[in-house]
Amino acid sequence: MENFFVNLETAFFFVTGINLGGVAGLIVGLCFFCLVILALRFERSTSKPTIEASNLSEVGDENIAKINLSRSLIEMDQLSEAYRLLIEVVESNELSSKEKKIADSLLDQISNGRG
Repeated sequence: MENFFVNLETAFFFVTGINLGGVAGLIVGLCFFCLVILALRFERSTSKPTIEASNLSEVGDENIAKINLSRSLIEMDQLSEAYRLLIEVVESNELSSKEKKIADSLLDQISNGRG
């Protein structure tokens, strides 16, 4: 192990031209190690992922999500919450005819389940 430290001190002397042995070498080495660690942390923290608008479209249509959630709620016999979601879907301005048919069918299913 001692031979390793001697080789390390010799390599440092050849690279920098400064002979640091003993406590001074320990302090300089510790400072250098801390600087390297800080540089790595800084580099890692600056490269945060960015969210692009194209990634947001992969989430799906809000109306379809509400329709699917209301189906699940009907199966779990939580009819009032499913009814509320389906009313939101039906009142939405961006509803396709297929989505409207599905929502109306589920509303009929809820009203038949209550009655």
